[in-house]
Amino acid sequence: MDPIDLALRDLRVTGSMVGRTLVDPPWGLSVQTDDPCVLAAVIAGEMWVTRGNGAPVHLGRGDVAVAEGGVPLRLGDTPASKIDVVVTDRDACYDPATGADLSESCLIGGRTFGNPGASVSVLVASFHTSGEGFRFLAEHLPPLVVLSANPHVTPILDVVAAETVLDRPGQQVTVDRLMEVLGLASLRSWLRAAPDDVPSWATALDDAVVGPALRAMHAEPGRPWTVSGLAEQSAVSRAAFARRFTERVGVAPLTHLARWRMAVATDLIRDQPRLGLSEVARRVGYGDAFSFSNAYRRIRGVPPSRARRRDPAPVGAAVD
Repeated sequence: MDPIDLALRDLRVTGSMVGRTLVDPPWGLSVQTDDPCVLAAVIAGEMWVTRGNGAPVHLGRGDVAVAEGGVPLRLGDTPASKIDVVVTDRDACYDPATGADLSESCLIGGRTFGNPGASVSVLVASFHTSGEGFRFLAEHLPPLVVLSANPHVTPILDVVAAETVLDRPGQQVTVDRLMEVLGLASLRSWLRAAPDDVPSWATALDDAVVGPALRAMHAEPGRPWTVSGLAEQSAVSRAAFARRFTERVGVAPLTHLARWRMAVATDLIRDQPRLGLSEVARRVGYGDAFSFSNAYRRIRGVPPSRARRRDPAPVGAAVD
């Protein structure tokens, strides 16, 4: 498997909120959720998307925006559109001026809201994910990723939109799986066209100097890597490798390696509860449970036992 496969293989979307909004200009909608991933896409018409205080981005038919959650995502026919509706989850939306619950009054049917026959159709979704590999990938991407309509994503988008029309048995599981496919397709499409100046290990895989070392450390996190050993993967000097790696990835090589090891270890602890801590430590390159536990606490701010609770843990900086 390549590093992207390793990061995505355990991706599971759970409890996704997916809804379609039908509106005519002028309109404005704000998505406010603590879900880690928020997605907005244009099924028909066009819209502007703004995350927090960031720059507004225009989206046309088939375009998709994927944003890091926790910050309001503003949608509208113009960047300055008045917000008419605030969406917090599948069953909760309200008028920000009056606080009135709009969940029932705006519902057309299934997961579709707004005005039948309107000229603009927008898909809005938010979701949680499991799998530390995916989290490790997502946190190294820009907070707002925008994709132009393309044949790899648009057909999936149309299937998701169709699922919002009616309530059907097993719909929550269905939309969760569809969001996994849509998320994967969107991410892969963005990576194919991502600019080189975005500091991320995912965008650095094609770099002639950085890519071989990234593939090696992700494939064998338990190997006793050194900066010199990683530089040998690319046949360059230690200094040149370290400098280029930091430029492309945003952190030093051994810092990235330590964080990847903790992501792998977290999934091992969660997915294989009978696996002893000493064995987990061995698989991610530590000589014993004590040194691994100290490293885990230093990097994540919590002990390894916390991993079993599936609580999000902050990712700190490892010492290079």
